[in-house]
Amino acid sequence: MSAQSKDPVGPSVSTGADKPLQRKKSPKRKAPSARKPRPQARDKLLAQLLESADGRALLASLYVGRQELTVLDAVTPPGSLLDTVIRQLRERTDLPAELGLAVVHSMLSAALAQAGSTVQWEGEAQAIELALWTIVLAPSGAGKTFVRNLVASALGLTLQELPEPGSGRVFIDSMKELGGRAMWVRDEYGQLMAAIASGGPLGPLRDLLLRTYDHAKLEVNTKKDGLVTVPYPVLSIFGSTVDSTWATCIDAAMLADGLLARHLFVVAKHRPMSVPLYPHAAMTAAIEEAAQPLKERLAEGTQRFVITQSARELYEELWRQTAASLADAINPAYYRRITWSTSRYAVLYHLLLGRPGTSVGRDAMRWAWRMTQLHLEYARQTLALSDPAFSSKVERIIAWVEQRVHEGADPKSGGFVRDLCRHLSHDKVTAQEARYLIDLARKIGQNR
Repeated sequence: MSAQSKDPVGPSVSTGADKPLQRKKSPKRKAPSARKPRPQARDKLLAQLLESADGRALLASLYVGRQELTVLDAVTPPGSLLDTVIRQLRERTDLPAELGLAVVHSMLSAALAQAGSTVQWEGEAQAIELALWTIVLAPSGAGKTFVRNLVASALGLTLQELPEPGSGRVFIDSMKELGGRAMWVRDEYGQLMAAIASGGPLGPLRDLLLRTYDHAKLEVNTKKDGLVTVPYPVLSIFGSTVDSTWATCIDAAMLADGLLARHLFVVAKHRPMSVPLYPHAAMTAAIEEAAQPLKERLAEGTQRFVITQSARELYEELWRQTAASLADAINPAYYRRITWSTSRYAVLYHLLLGRPGTSVGRDAMRWAWRMTQLHLEYARQTLALSDPAFSSKVERIIAWVEQRVHEGADPKSGGFVRDLCRHLSHDKVTAQEARYLIDLARKIGQNR
């Protein structure tokens, strides 16, 4: 399926006890390109994901089922720039493919935000800025700058980047000089958040960032320069942190704080080092070719996108379904803030799919909602990474479930849940942690 074709609509599939989606193997396969699913087969599987009543459960199933159709495939339109970047990372490097997902979305949203483009729901007057605040948790040396340069060059982007602010005053001055619109690219973002939380010289940044997120006026008054004002700040953030050091900077309490809760997380998987040299020229050529339609679209300047009534109805339906399935497994504040980003992602997928005009329809909304669901999963993983003790509990639960299923236990039975609760009683877990672990155990058990 090309990026220009219509979004597939396939039969709905049940979740929960279903086995992970599998595709039939052809009798003869060529190496190495034949390892990729055929476009038609892949589209059929993606169509099933699109129509699922509980996409979150399917995403979790894909994680634990280790199927060829990965979680990234579920949020990557075949034939799009996003698809090309992820395939280049998978096939030609040993970098985590999740990095491509985060970079493409972040760069596109920043370009749109700096051009002054917005989105609004049909029938609503409020214009929503398209800036995203993204944090990538990835292994050291994950190639963030390498991938960002590839994508920026292919799209012909020269974004206004915020200089590193050493204080709240410098932050306001820099935003003022950049006309109130900028992108902040920041490594070791966890250390930055820890420095802000400590109340030192960077402490005032907390309030300024919260105001910036809401596009509220920033101002400072000094004897030397008088009143300096940024009436309507729009800031895109692409932060990154080494996942192994995240817990030394951030704890669960900080994640519950309003500032970090306004970010979207992407957790990158580790890949073993296997490629001595990356074919930069070949990767550049492939990405530039895929980026050409988007490059031309971005050159159109300011655009006013509108989410159609039909797409809005789909969003409301999916929002309620997912909210009901999550129960108390995730903080409601996280759920609302993460799902609020869906309108922005709908615009990004509208462009990635190559749709004309500025009316964002149901197909883009379906892709955007699955990306939102993935951020919900990443938020739960980030919470676990912030509490190593909890992470060890997760590992013990996985081992216990695998052993019980191997012994013939039925994860759908009430007896399985009672045994799990007794097992959890040996660990000091909160009610919310227990609900999360029970939910995780059921999904793992059903897919073993």
